[in-house]
Amino acid sequence: MGMRSYKGAGMILFHKDGDRLSVLLEKRSDNHTWAIPGGGYSPVKDKSLLDTAIRETLEETGIQVREASLIRTYRLPLFTYAVYASESGSKVIPKKNWESDEIQWFHIKKLPKGINWMTMIELNDFIRREDRICGQKS
Repeated sequence: MGMRSYKGAGMILFHKDGDRLSVLLEKRSDNHTWAIPGGGYSPVKDKSLLDTAIRETLEETGIQVREASLIRTYRLPLFTYAVYASESGSKVIPKKNWESDEIQWFHIKKLPKGINWMTMIELNDFIRREDRICGQKS
């Protein structure tokens, strides 16, 4: 029996209010950790990993993403996971589904306890990107 490869994608939904940056996280019902919306690539439903991130975000939050930018693609043997970011003009009220115990907005400097270790890596990469973009505008 051979090992199967995994491809997936996630979405960092964020909102800026002046200097305040908030992100949407869900407390997953499978492992009870806080994470960004995301999941596995489906060759039947998705043409790309961006399609996966958009589909999973809609399924898990009820939020339709129209535009997103790639933050980073994480690659290991047999594992590929792309993370995208999309800005919400306002703190849209999410609708949780069966995959989430809770879902809510958090200030980036006041993240909840029990955050998934991979989500921390993804958010740190996102923050570094935001810092670079904001630094270029100055």
